[in-house]
Amino acid sequence: MEKIIIKDAYENNLKHLNLEIPINKFICVTGCSGCGKSSLVFDTIYAESQRAFLEGITGNIYGQKLMNKPHVGSIKNLRPALNISQNYYNVNPRSTIGTISEISYYLRSLFTIINSNHSQNISEKLFSSNNPKSFCPHCAGLGLETIVSESLLIPSRNITLRDGGILFFKGVAESKEQKYLEALCEHYNINIDKKISQLSKNELHLLLYADDNIRYKLTYKEGKRKKQHYIMLRGAIPAILERISTNKLSTTSTVYAKYMEEITCHVCGGSKLRKEILKYTIDGLNYSDVENMELTSLYSWIKTFNDDRIIPDQIEFINQLINSVLSKLKALIQLDLGYLCLSRSIPTLSSGERQRIRIATQLTCSLKGLIYIFDEPCKGLHYKNIIKIIKATQDLILHGNTVIAIEHNKQYISASNYIIELGPVGGPNGGYLINETNKPKYVAKQLIFKQILKAQNYFKINNINFRNIHGQNVSFPIGGITCITGVSGSGKSTLASVIVKCFTKKADNSFTSTQGGENIKRIIQVNQSPIGKTPRSTIISYLDIFDEVRTLFSKTEIAKQMKINASSFSMNIKGGRCECCQGTGLKKIEFNYLPNSYIICPECNGKRFNEQILSVKYCGKTIYDILETPISNIIDIFKETKKIYPTLNSMIKLGLGYLKLGQLSMTLSGGEAQRIKLAKALSSSSYGKNLYILDEPTSGLNDLDIDKFIDVLSSLQQNRETIIIIEHNIEFIAKVADYIIDFGIFGGKAGGKIVVQDIPKAVFANKSSSLYGLDKLVY
Repeated sequence: MEKIIIKDAYENNLKHLNLEIPINKFICVTGCSGCGKSSLVFDTIYAESQRAFLEGITGNIYGQKLMNKPHVGSIKNLRPALNISQNYYNVNPRSTIGTISEISYYLRSLFTIINSNHSQNISEKLFSSNNPKSFCPHCAGLGLETIVSESLLIPSRNITLRDGGILFFKGVAESKEQKYLEALCEHYNINIDKKISQLSKNELHLLLYADDNIRYKLTYKEGKRKKQHYIMLRGAIPAILERISTNKLSTTSTVYAKYMEEITCHVCGGSKLRKEILKYTIDGLNYSDVENMELTSLYSWIKTFNDDRIIPDQIEFINQLINSVLSKLKALIQLDLGYLCLSRSIPTLSSGERQRIRIATQLTCSLKGLIYIFDEPCKGLHYKNIIKIIKATQDLILHGNTVIAIEHNKQYISASNYIIELGPVGGPNGGYLINETNKPKYVAKQLIFKQILKAQNYFKINNINFRNIHGQNVSFPIGGITCITGVSGSGKSTLASVIVKCFTKKADNSFTSTQGGENIKRIIQVNQSPIGKTPRSTIISYLDIFDEVRTLFSKTEIAKQMKINASSFSMNIKGGRCECCQGTGLKKIEFNYLPNSYIICPECNGKRFNEQILSVKYCGKTIYDILETPISNIIDIFKETKKIYPTLNSMIKLGLGYLKLGQLSMTLSGGEAQRIKLAKALSSSSYGKNLYILDEPTSGLNDLDIDKFIDVLSSLQQNRETIIIIEHNIEFIAKVADYIIDFGIFGGKAGGKIVVQDIPKAVFANKSSSLYGLDKLVY
């Protein structure tokens, strides 16, 4: 059997590993978070494959350094590798399932051929929502528009105008906002001491929408200074829109963003296209109708496709288009993504959904002899869905490829041909090869349930109508831990977003009424989105403790003598940072049509700052030392600080003490990123006034990591905090849940129904539940 032979791998914390990985097999790499899995799979195997590929295609004519060589003695029999990781994400809202799978291109071609005739030839671009000649002019083809929301301006109808009933006008007695409101009320003869609920429809309309070109001389105080100038007296909404427009501000990044919300475009109704484009139809459906079908429905429609306008010369080409569409749809449906639609924007998908779409795309690829690298392919999948991802992985092997997957899911690992286990711990003391085997050691066992906490009070939401949830009522215990369960696409994340709306006062039509929860003052949401959207993002910047760290350095005697201020220790401001790498310690090399590559900055050698800044020490450590030393080794330096110490302590409690504060966000695993968000959220407590909403918090964690996380959850519950968790890990659910809300075994339009909500044992015993019978079947 041919093997990839790795000699002396010592990237990051790897301890000079020697490995032989079988080719054309299904391999799983497992171990606790930070033990070296990503260092081996991504930073060694994938990086060396990419480096060899780049230098091979360029011929390396000038001997330039295209990529740093991974720290490894040698790798023999390496193949071209494709990275299907969680860290890949697309923030472009124009990127959809249809565009990245190429199905939209085939469908546009189909619409073009059938709707063309001899007197009218049209292009497939006519049906593209990215084409300025075709897209809706109001939303520019996004299908959404951003408006000023009445519900966000008015969080409660029981507050008077003077006390901030309309938030835009809220201010102290002599402030600009208050004087503006007084002038508006005086002009329209409205009592400023009325509550919102006491206003007539006309009065409220005037306060929100009046735009009568009234010029008014406004006198107010700013601090102790008196100011006076002319303004146009308008209602809150036109005043906000005018300020955004005049200052050319983005609606998402301004002080007014808190009043804005996205809604379906009122001009195109979300179709993204102009009316004249929607007149072209096939089988009575326009292009938008087809793109908004669930993939399962689209598959059925295209499979029985026929049209009287097809002429004999077109039949062969149309059949090719249809077969291509069917093949790609089948691959997506096979991975339990049939509840999605082609128009769905990529940034709105979970990381698990994005990864499965990329895997589905590869299932229809005719290339062979590749190494596919997966990062937790079971992420976001229910126990009942995992058999499909196992089948997809095995199909790639049958096509002559090798799959190397980082995974913790025991069901998936048990189906593999070969297992590599690293450990025994994360960080500097990890990176050892613990075990290599082709025999999975997991066996079935019975679940052990938590001794549940009997709830005194429940929060209830009545008549939920949002996305695929219709007419559902839900309740969850205050001070308890609730798990939301169900198969992929059944409505779990949709329910979580409705709960957020309830507590953030975003009153809309997604529910009718609520009861309970009056003491909850703050929502802490930890979802699957990346913690940094740029290569410059670091752990310390995300944790919001860098300002305090820089201040501590600026207060040292040497910094005062050298007149170095806090901003000089910033990686984002000129002055103290290395300008060659702009404070990242890395130099980016860009390639056309290929991923960017990074090498250590040749000027500062990765130190990020100039020599003057590096001469300043706080408690014997330079700013570089603070950024590049494991958190567990520097926490005691900050024992007297109010914010830094609790935040770092939360990181250590969650098993992240091996990380370094200066580490780039893009290098983190999914499990690490998720727990960093938790650490930030957990660093302050309000004793019973927080609601934590956690989206698959066990992603990327093995049993040891999960036990640490359970300890943190227990301490939160002792503080009477309320916790809601979207989760698939059956053993974890049994250990932590006081209550379960289950959406059953159907996704998409067939889902959205809460089949049971009860204590865990009752849910596992309910035949309609997605958890039925699984208490006796854990791998």
